[in-house]
Amino acid sequence: MNKTDALAFLDKQAVLMLGTIGDDGAPQMRAVINIRNGGIAPHLVGFFKGDDRILIITNTSSDKIGQIRAEDKASLYAYDQQFHGLLLMGRVREVLDASVKDALWDDSWVMYYPDGKDGGDFSVLVFEPESYKSYANFSVEKGSF
Repeated sequence: MNKTDALAFLDKQAVLMLGTIGDDGAPQMRAVINIRNGGIAPHLVGFFKGDDRILIITNTSSDKIGQIRAEDKASLYAYDQQFHGLLLMGRVREVLDASVKDALWDDSWVMYYPDGKDGGDFSVLVFEPESYKSYANFSVEKGSF
């Protein structure tokens, strides 16, 4: 599997599972919406065309931001209805470039971020995969990116 195949699989999933390391050293997992998915964020289809970044939006006030600032090792997991799965392992960091936040923002997201993109509680993360495990038809494929 290459990065193109991984992104094609991810793009079809509505929800991704983001794993980080908690303050106590224990792994933590949570669901995040997949803004690469055109059904979830139709305004971003053009943005992600030809862009291989895996971007995640979240609340700055969430636990995961503090965890990522302390430890950038992370994992991202997705699966489909046939239980084919893709586990990406790598690093995650905050995107501080305001132009990226501007490009991603949609006014419909004010329900999650009441103060808007510049209100201090809207953060963008980039996940940078280093390796993967792909699960399909009772077999596992491992590799590096």
